[in-house]
Amino acid sequence: MKLFRKQRGQLLIIYLTTLFAGGSTLALGMLATGKTIKEFEKSVKSHVQDDSRQKKSLELLEQWEDEGKALKKEYKEQRETLLDLVKEHDSEKSAFNSVINEILTMDQQTSKRLLDIQYEMREHITAEEWGIIFSEANS
Repeated sequence: MKLFRKQRGQLLIIYLTTLFAGGSTLALGMLATGKTIKEFEKSVKSHVQDDSRQKKSLELLEQWEDEGKALKKEYKEQRETLLDLVKEHDSEKSAFNSVINEILTMDQQTSKRLLDIQYEMREHITAEEWGIIFSEANS
């Protein structure tokens, strides 16, 4: 029984750390580079010269920013639920599992959406522009 409680505590620490960072995908930053959307917008404006492709790329970044704000709210609610469970002496493992499964599902959906946006952006940014934008992001 003591081992189970110790493991439960370790798992909880991992999940809470993820939540406090805003969810695993959100914690990575835009397109897993750690750069903010505003920094990407600046690069797109500087390096994508065609107005229609630039506009579409900026729209996609704006979509991701809006979706990210909504996700942060959802993660905050999940974090509060987990913290409430921690405070309850008699909380059931199934209650933790339920919240954790919701978080994992959100992470999976967020990762998929991020990949979808990345591939959609590739349709509007040339390989050369992409290389410049992402070399700036990784510097």
